[in-house]
Amino acid sequence: MKYQNVLLEIEGKVATITLNRPEKLNAINDAMLQELGAALDVVRRDRDSLVVIIKGAGRSFSAGQDLSGVGTDEVMPPNPRSKAYLYDMFSTAMQNQWRWQSIFEFPKITVAQVHGYCLGAGLDLAMACRAIIAAEDAVLGDPSVRMGLASPNPLWTFRVGLKKAKELLLTGKYIDGKEAERIGLVMKAVPADKLEEEMSSITEGFARSAGIGGFDQLADFWSFSMAALDLAGLAAARRLAGNAYVLSAIQRPGRSITDCGEFNLYDVRDKKGLKAAIEERDSPFKEYFPPPQPKKR
Repeated sequence: MKYQNVLLEIEGKVATITLNRPEKLNAINDAMLQELGAALDVVRRDRDSLVVIIKGAGRSFSAGQDLSGVGTDEVMPPNPRSKAYLYDMFSTAMQNQWRWQSIFEFPKITVAQVHGYCLGAGLDLAMACRAIIAAEDAVLGDPSVRMGLASPNPLWTFRVGLKKAKELLLTGKYIDGKEAERIGLVMKAVPADKLEEEMSSITEGFARSAGIGGFDQLADFWSFSMAALDLAGLAAARRLAGNAYVLSAIQRPGRSITDCGEFNLYDVRDKKGLKAAIEERDSPFKEYFPPPQPKKR
């Protein structure tokens, strides 16, 4: 497959997949998701590679789903003006759940290398990896609540616990890499200029430990781990999270099907442009939750 939205490199035991829309801060669209899946399939079939690094080109890991509405039928909230059938909305939500689940259950060690912005669907992708290594000044969060949408990601509670999950998901608050490490969202946060060095060290260690039993032992161990998480409720949580996301898209006044004069991303985007729509979405929250500022590089 010819890649445009991701880059794939395999060197020895380590494969690297780079999200490659730097001019869009690696905003995720349908084409990127399809290429990401294809790249992971290549790595899955490569018996020598044991560790997969997922990172972003340019200034950020990923600013989240592409809100432009161009080529984003799978990742954008359903446009109320399209009057989508409930069947289509629920089936799309479950397809997205299966996509993140396939990454979460990938039979090799996946590590997200996070810098700059890691928001929304970008953070969903990072959280689907087995480990996240972040720059201390990285910015993480899910701003979808600011559009009236429930998070479709059930991993929040499993990653940071119920109390912190509620704080972040009910406010749309952003945190930096240091805070993400403190609450357990990321495995380790390091100074931005040390991120590549830290990734090399960690992935080398992962590759060595994974090499003790090889690919078969990795797959076997992770299969039992997934079964344990499902028994703890993760399988049911995925379906509930997908359903809650769809219901939030249907029922929020002014932000989905009905119009009660509240903020509507689609209308503002069409009239003023995407940048203005995002600024209008976030402006009521800045006084209470000013986002961390990633350092310019």
